[in-house]
Amino acid sequence: MLVKNFDNKEIPWPIIHNQTETKIVVPLIENYKFEDMWYLDTSQAMPIFETQADIMIKNNSKGIVDVGCRHGPINQILHDKGYVNYSYFGFDTSKEPIDIANTRWANFDNISYVNASWHDEQDITVNFTVDTIIFSGVLLYEKQNHFLLFQKLINFYKPKFAIIQEPYHTQKYWDDKLQLFTITNDMQLYKTQFKRYTEIIVDCDIFSGRRLIAEVEI
Repeated sequence: MLVKNFDNKEIPWPIIHNQTETKIVVPLIENYKFEDMWYLDTSQAMPIFETQADIMIKNNSKGIVDVGCRHGPINQILHDKGYVNYSYFGFDTSKEPIDIANTRWANFDNISYVNASWHDEQDITVNFTVDTIIFSGVLLYEKQNHFLLFQKLINFYKPKFAIIQEPYHTQKYWDDKLQLFTITNDMQLYKTQFKRYTEIIVDCDIFSGRRLIAEVEI
Protein backbone atom coordinates (compact mmCIF):
# COMPACT_ATOMS: atom_id res chain seq x y z
CA MET A 1 0.00 0.00 0.00
CA LEU A 2 1.31 3.39 -0.97
CA VAL A 3 0.35 6.94 -0.10
CA LYS A 4 1.51 10.22 -1.64
CA ASN A 5 1.52 13.61 -0.01
CA PHE A 6 -0.45 16.47 -1.54
CA ASP A 7 -0.60 19.69 0.50
CA ASN A 8 0.09 17.71 3.69
CA LYS A 9 -2.63 15.17 2.85
CA GLU A 10 -1.82 11.48 2.60
CA ILE A 11 -3.53 10.26 -0.56
CA PRO A 12 -4.06 6.50 -1.11
CA TRP A 13 -2.13 5.54 -4.24
CA PRO A 14 -1.61 2.31 -6.20
CA ILE A 15 1.77 0.86 -7.08
CA ILE A 16 2.04 1.18 -10.88
CA HIS A 17 4.59 -1.11 -12.50
CA ASN A 18 3.99 -0.53 -16.21
CA GLN A 19 6.47 2.12 -17.37
CA THR A 20 7.75 3.36 -20.74
CA GLU A 21 10.52 5.80 -21.59
CA THR A 22 8.19 8.78 -21.91
CA LYS A 23 5.06 7.95 -19.99
CA ILE A 24 3.98 5.79 -17.10
CA VAL A 25 0.94 3.95 -18.37
CA VAL A 26 -1.73 3.07 -15.84
CA PRO A 27 -2.41 -0.49 -17.02
CA LEU A 28 -5.92 -1.69 -17.73
CA ILE A 29 -5.57 -5.21 -16.36
CA GLU A 30 -8.39 -7.73 -16.71
CA ASN A 31 -6.98 -10.12 -14.11
CA TYR A 32 -5.79 -7.87 -11.31
CA LYS A 33 -5.04 -8.68 -7.69
CA PHE A 34 -7.38 -7.59 -4.92
CA GLU A 35 -4.69 -5.40 -3.36
CA ASP A 36 -4.14 -3.54 -6.65
CA MET A 37 -7.36 -1.62 -6.08
CA TRP A 38 -6.93 -1.17 -2.33
CA TYR A 39 -7.35 2.61 -2.50
CA LEU A 40 -10.97 2.15 -3.62
CA ASP A 41 -11.72 0.44 -0.30
CA THR A 42 -10.55 3.30 1.90
CA SER A 43 -12.90 5.59 3.78
CA GLN A 44 -11.84 8.40 1.44
CA ALA A 45 -13.30 6.49 -1.54
CA MET A 46 -16.67 5.77 0.08
CA PRO A 47 -18.54 8.72 -1.52
CA ILE A 48 -18.07 7.10 -4.94
CA PHE A 49 -20.04 4.01 -3.93
CA GLU A 50 -22.43 5.77 -1.55
CA THR A 51 -23.54 8.01 -4.42
CA GLN A 52 -24.30 4.95 -6.54
CA ALA A 53 -26.15 3.30 -3.65
CA ASP A 54 -28.24 6.43 -3.08
CA ILE A 55 -29.27 6.42 -6.75
CA MET A 56 -30.40 2.80 -6.51
CA ILE A 57 -32.32 3.41 -3.32
CA LYS A 58 -34.00 6.45 -4.86
CA ASN A 59 -35.05 4.37 -7.86
CA ASN A 60 -36.14 1.44 -5.65
CA SER A 61 -33.87 -0.89 -7.62
CA LYS A 62 -34.83 -4.54 -7.15
CA GLY A 63 -32.76 -6.27 -9.84
CA ILE A 64 -29.15 -5.10 -10.04
CA VAL A 65 -26.33 -6.16 -12.36
CA ASP A 66 -22.87 -4.84 -11.46
CA VAL A 67 -20.36 -4.91 -14.35
CA GLY A 68 -16.77 -4.85 -13.14
CA CYS A 69 -17.96 -5.35 -9.59
CA ARG A 70 -14.62 -6.25 -7.93
CA HIS A 71 -15.67 -7.65 -4.53
CA GLY A 72 -19.03 -5.87 -4.71
CA PRO A 73 -18.62 -3.14 -2.05
CA ILE A 74 -21.96 -1.66 -3.10
CA ASN A 75 -23.77 -4.49 -1.28
CA GLN A 76 -22.26 -3.60 2.08
CA ILE A 77 -23.21 0.03 1.61
CA LEU A 78 -26.79 -0.86 0.66
CA HIS A 79 -27.09 -3.14 3.69
CA ASP A 80 -25.60 -0.48 5.97
CA LYS A 81 -28.32 1.87 4.73
CA GLY A 82 -30.98 -0.74 5.54
CA TYR A 83 -31.69 -1.55 1.89
CA VAL A 84 -31.71 -5.34 1.58
CA ASN A 85 -34.70 -6.38 -0.53
CA TYR A 86 -33.16 -6.81 -3.99
CA SER A 87 -31.50 -9.34 -6.28
CA TYR A 88 -27.88 -8.70 -7.24
CA PHE A 89 -25.52 -10.23 -9.78
CA GLY A 90 -21.95 -8.99 -10.09
CA PHE A 91 -19.28 -10.13 -12.51
CA ASP A 92 -15.64 -9.28 -13.01
CA THR A 93 -12.79 -10.61 -15.12
CA SER A 94 -10.53 -10.89 -12.05
CA LYS A 95 -10.85 -14.06 -10.02
CA GLU A 96 -9.43 -13.02 -6.64
CA PRO A 97 -11.96 -10.28 -5.78
CA ILE A 98 -14.80 -12.54 -6.97
CA ASP A 99 -13.61 -15.32 -4.66
CA ILE A 100 -13.52 -12.85 -1.77
CA ALA A 101 -17.03 -11.65 -2.59
CA ASN A 102 -18.45 -15.16 -2.81
CA THR A 103 -17.00 -16.01 0.58
CA ARG A 104 -18.26 -12.82 2.18
CA TRP A 105 -21.81 -13.12 0.81
CA ALA A 106 -22.15 -16.93 0.77
CA ASN A 107 -25.20 -16.90 3.06
CA PHE A 108 -27.22 -14.45 0.94
CA ASP A 109 -29.30 -16.21 -1.71
CA ASN A 110 -30.17 -12.92 -3.40
CA ILE A 111 -26.51 -12.00 -4.04
CA SER A 112 -24.24 -13.80 -6.49
CA TYR A 113 -20.90 -13.20 -8.16
CA VAL A 114 -19.12 -14.84 -11.08
CA ASN A 115 -15.69 -14.54 -12.65
CA ALA A 116 -16.73 -13.77 -16.23
CA SER A 117 -16.43 -11.38 -19.16
CA TRP A 118 -19.11 -9.36 -20.90
CA HIS A 119 -18.14 -11.25 -24.07
CA ASP A 120 -19.56 -14.51 -22.66
CA GLU A 121 -23.31 -13.99 -22.49
CA GLN A 122 -24.03 -17.52 -21.28
CA ASP A 123 -21.99 -16.81 -18.14
CA ILE A 124 -23.64 -13.50 -17.29
CA THR A 125 -27.30 -14.41 -17.76
CA VAL A 126 -29.54 -13.78 -14.75
CA ASN A 127 -32.83 -15.30 -13.59
CA PHE A 128 -34.40 -12.03 -12.41
CA THR A 129 -35.68 -8.87 -14.06
CA VAL A 130 -32.94 -6.26 -14.24
CA ASP A 131 -33.94 -2.69 -13.53
CA THR A 132 -30.48 -1.23 -12.86
CA ILE A 133 -27.09 -1.97 -14.37
CA ILE A 134 -23.89 -0.51 -12.93
CA PHE A 135 -20.81 0.12 -15.07
CA SER A 136 -18.07 0.41 -12.45
CA GLY A 137 -15.12 1.99 -14.24
CA VAL A 138 -15.23 -0.54 -17.07
CA LEU A 139 -16.35 1.43 -20.12
CA LEU A 140 -12.88 2.95 -20.47
CA TYR A 141 -11.61 -0.58 -21.22
CA GLU A 142 -13.37 -0.07 -24.56
CA LYS A 143 -12.21 3.51 -24.96
CA GLN A 144 -12.90 3.67 -28.70
CA ASN A 145 -16.15 1.69 -28.57
CA HIS A 146 -17.47 2.34 -25.07
CA PHE A 147 -20.92 3.36 -26.26
CA LEU A 148 -21.24 0.16 -28.30
CA LEU A 149 -20.41 -1.89 -25.19
CA PHE A 150 -22.96 0.11 -23.20
CA GLN A 151 -25.64 -0.49 -25.83
CA LYS A 152 -24.79 -4.19 -26.04
CA LEU A 153 -25.36 -4.75 -22.33
CA ILE A 154 -28.41 -2.49 -22.24
CA ASN A 155 -29.95 -4.55 -25.04
CA PHE A 156 -29.01 -7.77 -23.25
CA TYR A 157 -30.42 -6.91 -19.81
CA LYS A 158 -33.06 -4.33 -20.79
CA PRO A 159 -32.84 -2.29 -17.56
CA LYS A 160 -34.74 0.88 -16.73
CA PHE A 161 -31.64 2.62 -15.38
CA ALA A 162 -27.88 2.54 -15.81
CA ILE A 163 -25.25 3.98 -13.50
CA ILE A 164 -21.90 4.89 -15.06
CA GLN A 165 -18.88 5.52 -12.85
CA GLU A 166 -15.66 6.63 -14.57
CA PRO A 167 -12.49 8.61 -13.78
CA TYR A 168 -13.00 12.23 -14.84
CA HIS A 169 -10.85 13.80 -17.56
CA THR A 170 -9.39 16.31 -15.10
CA GLN A 171 -7.91 15.15 -11.82
CA LYS A 172 -6.88 16.78 -8.56
CA TYR A 173 -4.74 13.90 -7.32
CA TRP A 174 -2.68 12.82 -10.27
CA ASP A 175 0.87 12.74 -11.62
CA ASP A 176 1.72 14.41 -14.91
CA LYS A 177 3.96 11.47 -15.75
CA LEU A 178 0.90 9.24 -15.88
CA GLN A 179 -1.18 8.68 -18.96
CA LEU A 180 -4.86 9.12 -18.07
CA PHE A 181 -7.38 6.87 -19.77
CA THR A 182 -10.84 8.39 -19.65
CA ILE A 183 -14.10 8.58 -21.59
CA THR A 184 -15.78 11.38 -19.66
CA ASN A 185 -15.09 14.02 -22.31
CA ASP A 186 -16.99 11.84 -24.78
CA MET A 187 -20.43 11.40 -23.20
CA GLN A 188 -22.61 13.14 -25.77
CA LEU A 189 -24.37 9.99 -26.99
CA TYR A 190 -25.35 9.03 -23.45
CA LYS A 191 -26.80 12.50 -22.98
CA THR A 192 -28.89 12.48 -26.15
CA GLN A 193 -29.93 8.88 -26.86
CA PHE A 194 -31.97 8.13 -23.74
CA LYS A 195 -34.85 9.54 -21.71
CA ARG A 196 -32.71 11.25 -19.09
CA TYR A 197 -29.06 11.77 -18.25
CA THR A 198 -27.98 13.21 -14.91
CA GLU A 199 -24.40 13.42 -13.71
CA ILE A 200 -22.63 14.09 -10.44
CA ILE A 201 -18.91 14.78 -10.02
CA VAL A 202 -17.52 13.24 -6.84
CA ASP A 203 -14.06 14.43 -5.75
CA CYS A 204 -12.43 12.01 -3.33
CA ASP A 205 -9.04 12.25 -1.66
CA ILE A 206 -7.63 9.21 -3.47
CA PHE A 207 -5.66 8.48 -6.62
CA SER A 208 -7.80 9.49 -9.61
CA GLY A 209 -10.46 10.48 -7.10
CA ARG A 210 -12.48 12.81 -9.29
CA ARG A 211 -15.18 10.54 -10.68
CA LEU A 212 -18.14 11.09 -12.92
CA ILE A 213 -21.23 9.25 -11.73
CA ALA A 214 -23.99 9.38 -14.31
CA GLU A 215 -27.53 8.13 -13.96
CA VAL A 216 -29.11 7.20 -17.29
CA GLU A 217 -32.81 6.49 -17.56
CA ILE A 218 -33.24 4.16 -20.49
